[in-house]
Amino acid sequence: MVRLDKLLANNGFGSRKDVKSLIHSGAVSVNGITPDAVDMHVDAEKDVVCVNGIPLVVKKHLYVMMNKKDGYVCSTKDGSHPTVYELLPVEFRRKFSGVEASTVGRLDVDTEGLLIFTTDGDLLHRLTSPKNNVPKIYEVHLRDSVNDELKHVYAHRLAAGMHIEAEGREEAADCLPAHIEWKDDRKCCLTVREGKYHEVKRMFSALGNEVTYLKRIQMNNLKLDDSLQPGMCRELTPRELLLLDVNTEKKKNL
Repeated sequence: MVRLDKLLANNGFGSRKDVKSLIHSGAVSVNGITPDAVDMHVDAEKDVVCVNGIPLVVKKHLYVMMNKKDGYVCSTKDGSHPTVYELLPVEFRRKFSGVEASTVGRLDVDTEGLLIFTTDGDLLHRLTSPKNNVPKIYEVHLRDSVNDELKHVYAHRLAAGMHIEAEGREEAADCLPAHIEWKDDRKCCLTVREGKYHEVKRMFSALGNEVTYLKRIQMNNLKLDDSLQPGMCRELTPRELLLLDVNTEKKKNL
């Protein structure tokens, strides 16, 4: 059993004060009856709690896939650009179990594609921890055409692990081996297993080329939903969460 106000607050309906006002407004019902008190206890598994006539689906955490739009930054505030949080519908901006959604890693302001938001700190850590080397695949468009001979050179150098030069406040670094798959002479898909600052762009710069378009299309085994237009998002399905997660023990138990 759990207090009604706590249940609603933990499932994204605002602070305890917000939830108290919601209950007093008559928008909440329990088994078809409007509750008299905000502290009444309910069984989240058996009782039917509705908000504005819609049954409450109890969630412990939020998992959202977004097709990030060009021109948006992955931070909560920015003086020059709009943020990806402005693209989230109101229901995804609420707190779940007292936690607000965070992005799993970041994409540059001019990079598009797969961006994950979650309130699950354990999952976020697993996906961003350097020890897990989670693969991420990017669609890359290049300034210069690459012939067959150079394609082999690129593949060899990337597979060996590249050294990238310093950029801004970021020091020079050695990158883990990456895998390239060519689509045509100017387009390829690159798989990397870390998230250094401007890593993909710096890799191709070290090869003497320049990235003109960059889009993340996959993280671990989860692919971006092609039906999501830029700037749109939706919750992950249980199957998609399984594809995203790197916790093999969890997968065995599902």
